[in-house]
Amino acid sequence: MKDLRCQLVENAWILLPLLFILILISYFLFPLMDGIVLGVVLAYVGRPIRDKFGQRRRLGSMVATVAIIFPIALILGLGGVEVVSQLNWFVENQGEIIRRTGTFIRSFELPLENYKILPEIREIPPVIYEDLTGSLKTMIEILARVLSSLPVFSYGMSLVLTALNLVASIYVCYFLLMDGGRLARGVMMILPSENISIYKKYSARIDSILSGIFIGAIYTAIVSGLISAMVFYAFGIPRPFALASIVFISGMIPVLSSWLVIVPITIYRYFEMGLFDALLFFAISTALIYLPSDLIIRPYIVSTKSTIHPLLVILSFVGGVLVAGIGGFFLAPALMGVVVGVYQVQKEETESSGVAVQAGGESVDWSGGEEMSDEKEPQQEAMTETE
Repeated sequence: MKDLRCQLVENAWILLPLLFILILISYFLFPLMDGIVLGVVLAYVGRPIRDKFGQRRRLGSMVATVAIIFPIALILGLGGVEVVSQLNWFVENQGEIIRRTGTFIRSFELPLENYKILPEIREIPPVIYEDLTGSLKTMIEILARVLSSLPVFSYGMSLVLTALNLVASIYVCYFLLMDGGRLARGVMMILPSENISIYKKYSARIDSILSGIFIGAIYTAIVSGLISAMVFYAFGIPRPFALASIVFISGMIPVLSSWLVIVPITIYRYFEMGLFDALLFFAISTALIYLPSDLIIRPYIVSTKSTIHPLLVILSFVGGVLVAGIGGFFLAPALMGVVVGVYQVQKEETESSGVAVQAGGESVDWSGGEEMSDEKEPQQEAMTETE
């Protein structure tokens, strides 16, 4: 440790300017942080595909990037188009929405002919009906006014920045797949050579944990998103790609997964078409969407690659997206994986050193006892000779 401190002190005149330059570069790249983080995640996801090509890394990196980007762009792109279309319809058809809302409220008028209690109550009182309709009309008008008054300039800048981040994520993914190993070796060369073995152990454990988190999340989300789009379209559910994009996003988080969409749609079909259609949709959706992704793909990948607890993954995903948006959605689990990996390796090193010390102590005691027994035998022989 003293050697490391001495090296830091001696090379401070080099390290401090480099640290300043690194902070400055991070400041300039901060608007693209979401794209950089997303590119790193996509590189983890595409690495198994790239490895299938062996030494042809350029071709493998290109194929892996396209194979990962295309289904994600298909699901989220079509879902975004449907969401924007629905919002435009909502703003342009306020009167139609109010009319349908009134019809929906009138459907709750209960004919109580078979009941002897309060037979005079056969419909909602006009005063209450007018209050409900007026309140809903006011809420819809306020919401439409808010949507129409959104600042176009800032909205356009956000769209441009989002597009730049998406493009940056594609480039980061491709070049990490092609030259990520060279970058890792370059970082290892900077570290002190006397501790290089332990650094490699830390790196391998953290890499395994992050692979399990991201590969399990993205593969599960892609499979559930594609299958859900086909299932929703087959059942004639409105806006199937928008709902499939929600399934894709929720599928990255363990436990929540596709239930976040399947259960509300099942309730919707129960009120619209009856119990049989609702149960049929629930059974088919569970068998085709939930079971393959959450009970086969995710457990297999996580069990073979990651050793982090699912609760930590859930808290990291949810907390990250609440704090830092898209970048935090992936950066928080990555930081959690780094902490868990360092803890696991440190624990293993401590236990192995303790076992080694204990084994060494036992060997000393055993050899000492043997030496003492060897010393006692000549003494006993000498005593017998004198006798």
